[in-house]
Amino acid sequence: MTTGPFLVSLHCQKLMMATELTFEEKLALAKARGATAKKAKAPAAKQLSLELWPDAVRGVPNAVLRGALFGVSQRRKTHKKRTIIAAVEGYEIRFKGETFNQTDLDVWETLLQLARLQPLGTKVEFTAHSLLKELGRGTGKTQHEQLKEELSRLIGGVVEITWTKEKKAFAGALVSGYFRDDETGRYVVKFNPDMAQLYGVGHTLIDWSERQSLGNNSLAKWLHGFYSSHAKPFPYKVETIQGLCGSVTELKGFRRLLRSALAQLVDVGAIKSWSIDPKTDLVEVVNVPSQTQLKHLTKAKKRG
Repeated sequence: MTTGPFLVSLHCQKLMMATELTFEEKLALAKARGATAKKAKAPAAKQLSLELWPDAVRGVPNAVLRGALFGVSQRRKTHKKRTIIAAVEGYEIRFKGETFNQTDLDVWETLLQLARLQPLGTKVEFTAHSLLKELGRGTGKTQHEQLKEELSRLIGGVVEITWTKEKKAFAGALVSGYFRDDETGRYVVKFNPDMAQLYGVGHTLIDWSERQSLGNNSLAKWLHGFYSSHAKPFPYKVETIQGLCGSVTELKGFRRLLRSALAQLVDVGAIKSWSIDPKTDLVEVVNVPSQTQLKHLTKAKKRG
C-alpha cells in the first residue's frame, strides 16, 4: 500500500484533474503538500561547540590536566600498544604513540582557543606565523619545524580516557588532521566533534598569561594546570606528584625542582602558598580558586 508524501501528492493531483478548483482550494492543497514534506524531512544533526570562554583563558578538560598525558619530560617515548598513563583516581588513561609534553599542550590549548569560535568538526584556519607569535615563540625555520612535529604528534597519538565511576570513555586523536600551504604559511586544522565529550565531564579555564609567564619550566606549567583544576587541592606525596607529571628525574632531584616550581607559582599569583611536610612528604597547596570554584566550594560547604 502506498503511504506518505507520495499518496498526498497523488490525491491532490487527482482532485485537480477531476474538477476545476477555486484559488482558495488550490492554496489549501499546496499547504497540505508543504506540511507533509516538512514532516518527512529528517531533523538536522546537532552541532557540538566548546564553551565560548574569554580570550584571557584557555579551556582544558580536567582529565587532560590531572595526569601524565601531557607530561614534563623532554625524553619522549613511543608506545606501540595502548599503555596506561599515570592519572588521579577517577580516570584511567591509556595512550598509543609518541608521548606528549608541555610544549604540545601549549599548541593544543592555542588551537582550542580558535576552535571554540565554531562547531567542532569545522575547519580552523590560521597562519603559522600568527600561531607562533601567540605561543610567544620565534618565527624562524626551527620554530616552524617544531610546530609541524607537534601537530604530527597530536594527530598520531591515540588517547583513551575512561571515567571509572561513570563507566564511559573517549578514544581518538586530539587533532584529526590538517592541510598546510607552505607558500602562504596557512594551516587548516580539523578536530574530532566527539572531543566535546571531554568537556562535558568537567574542564578548567587556565589563565594564559600566568602559564606563559612560567616560561620553559615544564614542571611549573604542569603544576599550574593540575592545581588550577582543583578548587581545594588534596595533599599529595612528592613521589605521587612525580609519577602524575611523568617525571623521570630521581626523587631527591625532583623534590628540589618541585620546590622551585611551586615558588614560581606563588610569584605569578597562581597559588597562595605551599609546604612540604618533612615527616610525611605531603605537599600542601593553598589555591587561588576561580569564581566558578568558589561557587562550588560554597555549595559543598552548605551540603556539609
